[in-house]
Amino acid sequence: MSTLIVGGGAAGLYASILLKKKHPAEQIVVLDKEEKIARKMYATGNGHCNLLNRHLEPAFYSHPEFMAPILAKYDFSMLCALLESWGIALREEGDCVYPESYNAGCYVSLLSQIAKSLGVEFVLGCRAEDYSQKERGFAVNIEKGFKPLPIFDNLLFAVGGLSSPNLGSDGSFYSCLKEHGYHLVPPEPGLAPLKLFSSVSLKPLAGFRHEAKVTLLDSKGHSLYAETGEVLFKEDGISGIVVFNIESVYVRLKKPVGATLSLDYFPSLSFEGLLAHLTSVFEKNPRFFLSSFFPYEMGQHLCLALGKKEPSSFSNQDLVSLTKLLKEEKYPIVGTYDFRNSQVTIGGVSLEELGPHLESKREEKVAFAGEIIDIDGMCGGYNLAWSLISALLVSEVL
Repeated sequence: MSTLIVGGGAAGLYASILLKKKHPAEQIVVLDKEEKIARKMYATGNGHCNLLNRHLEPAFYSHPEFMAPILAKYDFSMLCALLESWGIALREEGDCVYPESYNAGCYVSLLSQIAKSLGVEFVLGCRAEDYSQKERGFAVNIEKGFKPLPIFDNLLFAVGGLSSPNLGSDGSFYSCLKEHGYHLVPPEPGLAPLKLFSSVSLKPLAGFRHEAKVTLLDSKGHSLYAETGEVLFKEDGISGIVVFNIESVYVRLKKPVGATLSLDYFPSLSFEGLLAHLTSVFEKNPRFFLSSFFPYEMGQHLCLALGKKEPSSFSNQDLVSLTKLLKEEKYPIVGTYDFRNSQVTIGGVSLEELGPHLESKREEKVAFAGEIIDIDGMCGGYNLAWSLISALLVSEVL
């Protein structure tokens, strides 16, 4: 028996190790169009490679009903034990788990070394263009100029999605899968910044960071999702981990018309507490009191939003208005940033096409793993965890 894994990202690497450990005598080949294996992994976790999260719960994924029984079987402890059994040292920081090296490049190199030591073969810099089923297995058409591949008994597609095309995820294999009859949920950028409308230009705020509670509201002002953390303003929108998570929720909800973001810049203070704090500082230094809280550009933004020229012209009523603005500044959402600025793809091969172990219902001995499937998670190690979990699922049937 032999298996070709199309795609050498996280899911493909994990699957190659699992399959070779399960079938030591079988040929396992990883084919990837990039010269460098798992390029996208180098950017994960700010270069530190956030592998897992202690709270691997269905609610942190799309299709939680699908993920619930899977996460019950492959829980956090089991996944940690599996990686450690491969000789991978782990470190925990809060709820997040990283390789002990704390370096994504080191981790990719380690996985590659493990795979090669087991006998996994790699064919890099070679694009798969199509495949066909023959009497003895599957033939895969590759780019001209490369040595033809042998016939394989099994095919595993771990080709990724569309996010971060500069790192190799360009969705180029989608058309092939569609030609073979697979239904793909239309892909959308996930874990990406949001574009906002503001009557006061956001350009001066580009680069401004601040802790805030960010709430996604529907057109009637009802809360759809909220999270607290650092936000980063851009020239036409907002970024940051909390915003990435909210963006994914926004897209999963089919981008509700009239949705807005509400920012509370002082989530630990009540309205009354913040008003008293602002008033106290204002009374001591009315001319520059906003500089006690924000950089000059944010102070100017707040003045403009309230129709004031400078902080010294604030009245007691203006302080009430300022407090209200700081507790719930609202921005209509006008769109998301594109795939170049997203971390994961929402959409992909429909779950209806797959069996319980991610095997194809359409073609025998064909399976899928990783981001190509219509499963995506929040920031914090959930997507790399899915790469490992999906590899485990397919390794049970291939």
